[in-house]
Amino acid sequence: MMEIFRILDELELLLKGSRKVPLTGGKSIVETSRFLDRVDRIRAILPEELETAKLIMAEKERIVSEACAEADQYVEHSKHHVARLVDDNEITRNAMAAAEGIIDRGEEIALQIRRDANEYADGVLSHMEIVLRKGLETVAQGRDDIREALQNDDV
Repeated sequence: MMEIFRILDELELLLKGSRKVPLTGGKSIVETSRFLDRVDRIRAILPEELETAKLIMAEKERIVSEACAEADQYVEHSKHHVARLVDDNEITRNAMAAAEGIIDRGEEIALQIRRDANEYADGVLSHMEIVLRKGLETVAQGRDDIREALQNDDV
């Protein structure tokens, strides 16, 4: 590409350095062979430069296409990652809710067991109280009988 610019600069110098024809309104006499030589060199270089430009454009398109595909993959990966995080979060929330339910149910069962145990203990103690009272009454009656017998024997 730089070669074309150099040749264009030569053409510009060729035109600026040419002799002006008087009374023609600024027309110049240019050495045709030198001018055409520069034009032929441009024609020879242009296909090569155009081919290079096409290759560069194709490479640019390939890079852009790859970048877009990579960006799409990244976005897709990110969507899956976010979905997994949401699922994991949902699973965690569900597990926590289930755990709380199990704990609540366990506490209810433990409370019921404590109530049942207290009722059973109260029943056992109540029965023991009745037995002990009867025992005390029997002991008191026995003592009364002994005292009465002692009083009857003393007389």
